[in-house]
Amino acid sequence: REAEFLVDVTHENVIAFEGFVEELSKNVIWLVFPWKDNGNLRDFAASGDWRIPERISLIRDVCRGVDYLHSRRPPICHGDLKSVNILVNSEYHAVITDFGSARPSSFEATLCTSTNTITLTGDRFTLRWAAPELLQEYPSSLQSDIWALGWVAYEVMTNSFPFKGVGEAIVIKRVIQGDLP
Repeated sequence: REAEFLVDVTHENVIAFEGFVEELSKNVIWLVFPWKDNGNLRDFAASGDWRIPERISLIRDVCRGVDYLHSRRPPICHGDLKSVNILVNSEYHAVITDFGSARPSSFEATLCTSTNTITLTGDRFTLRWAAPELLQEYPSSLQSDIWALGWVAYEVMTNSFPFKGVGEAIVIKRVIQGDLP
């Protein structure tokens, strides 16, 4: 399913799908993507004493990638946007990856209370980046990606992920009540 969204996607801030390898004996398909030298955005941003303009440049790259996805017809909702699903290439540009939860923006999401995860027809959103409407069992939307994008920007600027040190049940309560860091 991840490859389905990436076959026709061509943007410098969205990972390029290069192909697949099928292991017939195990009934497994491996997707092939280009290597990105600087790892994920969370680790990259925390790895150096990056100045504010450099950090803003990375955020701008993610915004451009999200804008491209949302401008497609039909629009693509990434569904699990977070700093570890964004890579940094050798030219210090951010590239959005991991489309395992991606869907056309009309699909619905539900909360799985037993595991504090958000499910979207079997796939999971990451709780700490989930928008309030997802936690209240409203449908996933492009706005959910924008909410997560805000947390990506927060991480890049602060080197801290959302609600660090806070339990998952409290995260849900705080997000729904608008009590944000």
